[in-house]
Amino acid sequence: MGWSLVMTYPPGSGFPGNDPAPGAAPQPAYPEPPYPGPGDPGPLPGPASHRPAGATTTNGLAIASLVTGVFGCFGIISLILGAIALKQIKDRGQKGRGLAIAGIVLSLLWGVIGGASYLFIKSLDKDDLAKSLASPRVTSTKPKDVRANNMRVGDCINDNSGASTATDGPVKVESVKVVPCNAPHDGEVLATFRLAMATLPSESQMSKVASAGCQQRIGRRLSRDPARANLATSYYFPTTQSWASGDRMITCVAVHAREGAKLTRKLRT
Repeated sequence: MGWSLVMTYPPGSGFPGNDPAPGAAPQPAYPEPPYPGPGDPGPLPGPASHRPAGATTTNGLAIASLVTGVFGCFGIISLILGAIALKQIKDRGQKGRGLAIAGIVLSLLWGVIGGASYLFIKSLDKDDLAKSLASPRVTSTKPKDVRANNMRVGDCINDNSGASTATDGPVKVESVKVVPCNAPHDGEVLATFRLAMATLPSESQMSKVASAGCQQRIGRRLSRDPARANLATSYYFPTTQSWASGDRMITCVAVHAREGAKLTRKLRT
């Protein structure tokens, strides 16, 4: 036959041994902890959630150091801000150490680039530097004498012999003067071509071949110029002496249609 032990307590008596004896005074409550006095130490370090608010913020000078370092135009300011930021971060336990270091590095890098550029520019010869910075000069063609068979397409010429104007017969020309096209001139060379004849033709035959060849090559071009009604075609062909030395070139020249009048600009052909 088993046994069961049942323990009962009077209602409201609490745990055994905690009730005061009959007639005894009640036990006082636990006293509240005293407030720390002036000489008492402050609260002991607690978990991260109880640390000062500054420990979770990013140092403002560190951010400023990085920004000024990126632009590079603030010079040593980024370096100074970065150094101050590192000290504050260490003292306050803030974040931003990497930003401050990056700002310092960028400041030093800009300093190296600036110093290298200064030394490079200083090493250049002053005359060469002045030439490289000087504005380009606009030059015009100076008048010069050339042999008639050495004229080139685009040359504007003066010919005192009258061969470049409409004349009744051929005129022997040894040389012409090449002048700027914006100055008054007798004609403008628009085309050249080489004769395929093996023997020297007569002057009349030479004139006929030259006239037809020049009209074919520059006639349409002259019609595109606004002053086409005042333009005519002239030409130069080899003389007997130049033919003997191997000259076979015909030079086609645009001239003013009125004898003695001059052109004053480059033709728009």
